[in-house]
Amino acid sequence: MTVRGPSRVERLPRVTGYESVRAAGRNFERYSSLHQGDEDVRAYRQLPLEADPPLHSALRAFLVPFFSKGSLAPYQHGIDADARELIAPLASGELEIVRGVGLPLVVRTIARLLDRPNDIEEWVSWGPSVWGDHDGRRDGAALLAFLQRAVDEGAAGTGGRLFNLLAHTPIAGEMLTRDQQIGVGSLLLAGGRDTVMNLIAGIAWMVAAHPAHVSALRGDLAMRTAFIEETLRLTTPLGLMERIDRGESGGDPEVSPHVGLDFASANHDATVFTCPAELRLDRPAATPHVAFGIGPHACVGAPLARMEAHAVLDALLAHAPNGLIVQEHQAHFRNVGGVQVPASFQRLVIAAR
Repeated sequence: MTVRGPSRVERLPRVTGYESVRAAGRNFERYSSLHQGDEDVRAYRQLPLEADPPLHSALRAFLVPFFSKGSLAPYQHGIDADARELIAPLASGELEIVRGVGLPLVVRTIARLLDRPNDIEEWVSWGPSVWGDHDGRRDGAALLAFLQRAVDEGAAGTGGRLFNLLAHTPIAGEMLTRDQQIGVGSLLLAGGRDTVMNLIAGIAWMVAAHPAHVSALRGDLAMRTAFIEETLRLTTPLGLMERIDRGESGGDPEVSPHVGLDFASANHDATVFTCPAELRLDRPAATPHVAFGIGPHACVGAPLARMEAHAVLDALLAHAPNGLIVQEHQAHFRNVGGVQVPASFQRLVIAAR
């Protein structure tokens, strides 16, 4: 159970439904990203998320090589080994999946990707959210202090792979400002961390909720891929994304109304997905979910998230061959056709069935 009120973004009017959300996600001229979210914890834009072309296009082109399948292949062994190590205690007792598996797995992966292994302990200390949780109050001070230090180290050539490149690579013919570098780093640490942790917990939850699928999952890689994609669709770890609705005529984004693109509603649209609250391994691939967004802002880190998800699922099946039982949970749920579907997790304790 989670006690919290709706955020400002959650109170916005929404674009809902599969086709409407897909159309809006592709139409950046009308649904602009030139805004800054999380005003309570940051005073900079997360980039390229909160930008429109041409800056968005240039930043995305800069980041794509980090997350291509070829670039990620050397990290596969380490991710798989980390997942097996972190999930091994499940063979002899209970395991808390959010802090015990999701958090260390994700920060170790990011540390490898950014070439910053000495930051793992600091990132773990922030807990399940980069914004922290101080008696219910979010705080971005720890993340900002880290990013400022990393950007300064990048300028000196000691910031690791990403921050060194951010400091010394022209983007669309210009060097990024310090705030822009901070914005790119923030997106990778927030989007590549918190949402993937929710996906990892969601996988464990869905394995526990569907014991009849376990035998098929153990023996069939294609089934595991389908299971992960259905978990992404059902849980939609980032269910709502803010945009500025400039209208058909492209009004001034400074005064145009803000809306939320409701990816969760798209993924549960009953006109597109038969029995949308059910996990079905035979969903037609021709109708893809939008858990990673759509259009120009589709998640650039999706290949890495899927790699981490497969590593976790493989390890869970190896250490709990008969499936899982949920012993305790603290989560936020969405109501989908009268069925409660988990959207994010603060705590999830599991045991082998």
